[in-house]
Amino acid sequence: MNWRKWNFILHRDIGYLCIGLTLIYGISGIAVNHISPRFNPSYSIEKSSLYTTPLAAGAEPDMAYIRSVLAEAGETGGFKNAAFLSPGILRIFVDGNTLDVETATGQVAMEKIRRKPLLFEINYLHLNKGKGAWTWLADIYGVAICLLAITGLLMIRGKKKSRGILLSFAGFIVPIAYLFIVL
Repeated sequence: MNWRKWNFILHRDIGYLCIGLTLIYGISGIAVNHISPRFNPSYSIEKSSLYTTPLAAGAEPDMAYIRSVLAEAGETGGFKNAAFLSPGILRIFVDGNTLDVETATGQVAMEKIRRKPLLFEINYLHLNKGKGAWTWLADIYGVAICLLAITGLLMIRGKKKSRGILLSFAGFIVPIAYLFIVL
């Protein structure tokens, strides 16, 4: 069997192996590219406000006060912690929610955080939040797509060779030109 046939087999099989991860990295890459104060690719953040019973003048917040704020807010998430952000502003942390309470007025600003189904998981993988074994798998994928590019280049022949070389060259020039423009 000649080298071209082996190159084709290698390119085809590596391509099949890379389809799943390429889709994961592609979808996550698009989502992560659009991070802004209004868009979080992994979480949906819902802000709301309400009023609860204010803390009595001169009193210090205790667990009874915190429980009453949580009950009035309809919050059922597990209590984690509470701390003063500044004098008169108590932050209460519960599972999936943060409540900032103005103790003198009873005004509460809530920020509920929920994972976006599927996007959270693929962003977790793409951003290598898991570390450990996933780092090795991601490195293997990186090597595989490099091999895919090289075997793809070696497949070019005949009249399409100049077009393939030109397009491959453009693939290098576009990011380099962008860097020269923005840096």
